[in-house]
Amino acid sequence: MNKTDSYLGFELGPIRPPSEAYSLLLRINRGCGWNKCRFCGFYRGVPFSPRSAEDIKKDIDLVKYWVDVFQGKEVSRQPKSEGDYEACYMAHHWIQSGMRSVFFQDANSILMNPDGMIEVLEYLNQTFPQIQRITTYARSDTINRLSEERLRRYAQLKLNRFHIGLETGNDYILKLMRKGVTKQVQIEAGIKAMKAGIEINEFYMPGMGGREYARQSALDTADVLNQVNPNFIRIRSMALAENLEMYEDYKSGLLTRPNDIETIGEIRLFLENLHGITSVVDSDHILNILLELRGKLPEDKDKMLGIVDRFLELPQEQQNIFRLGRRLGIMGNLRDLKNTVLTDKVKETMEKSSIDESNIDMVCDKLMIRAIPI
Repeated sequence: MNKTDSYLGFELGPIRPPSEAYSLLLRINRGCGWNKCRFCGFYRGVPFSPRSAEDIKKDIDLVKYWVDVFQGKEVSRQPKSEGDYEACYMAHHWIQSGMRSVFFQDANSILMNPDGMIEVLEYLNQTFPQIQRITTYARSDTINRLSEERLRRYAQLKLNRFHIGLETGNDYILKLMRKGVTKQVQIEAGIKAMKAGIEINEFYMPGMGGREYARQSALDTADVLNQVNPNFIRIRSMALAENLEMYEDYKSGLLTRPNDIETIGEIRLFLENLHGITSVVDSDHILNILLELRGKLPEDKDKMLGIVDRFLELPQEQQNIFRLGRRLGIMGNLRDLKNTVLTDKVKETMEKSSIDESNIDMVCDKLMIRAIPI
């Protein structure tokens, strides 16, 4: 879509990071400018198209109108369209959360023309001066193409946090999954952004390298993060859906799908090899088994390893109860194993559905896929 096209109304993209649950969502572009990663199906069939600065500013104006309505500064009217309803909902939700953060959608919003991005950022800050943080997904190769001066200007205008899909630091897996970057590119981008005053969230995807490359993936990813020292390291376990291109590698036998226990073993090796950094580690995604796995390095490293070991040292029966309980949404953390009401409910499900050691991996994998649209 170009600047001559008519404004189609307020738009929302399909996804955001879990940590942006309370942010105002503003759509900067539609789809993904790369859209080749074999582990991602979010934007397949969605043509990439940037939105104009003028259209984004109209979205901001619409949110501002509804914010003013809810704050008693404007006379209310009935929403006129689906986009108007979405802007109304966004404004209400954002007010409830304190109106402090904004997330730019869809993927890699920093592909936007830099002058257009500056125009949007200036207008957003002018309209909502109380904003403290503006964030976006960002690809490492795109970060490296932007000058440090440009990145510093973004940070000054409160675009001060990037969510980077590191996934793995292993070059073989990065190439196999068609990520389009190398380990070194990821390191350089993280260091460059942080030097410009931008906070970094690095996403690590345990399980991506299958059983075959789990060890090397954990070690190489830890090596990247030891060099970058990002503000946040967020764990997002791999979900293997049949509609993803990477599924062919598992179907053909090139890679072997690890189960939850093996994936947690990979996470332990990864954590064990994080050295000399001050990042916050968080397991804040629905696909992860150990949601309580969070802490600040280096002081909480032993605590986090203790949580992992507590799971790995459980009897197999208890591990399976917890795995199924998590995938069914019955259990949230390891202490739920002491709740007889919850454990009995999981055991009853296992008995009724004939779930045992022979099929629990398959059952958990299928439940995992249903937890998120990929």
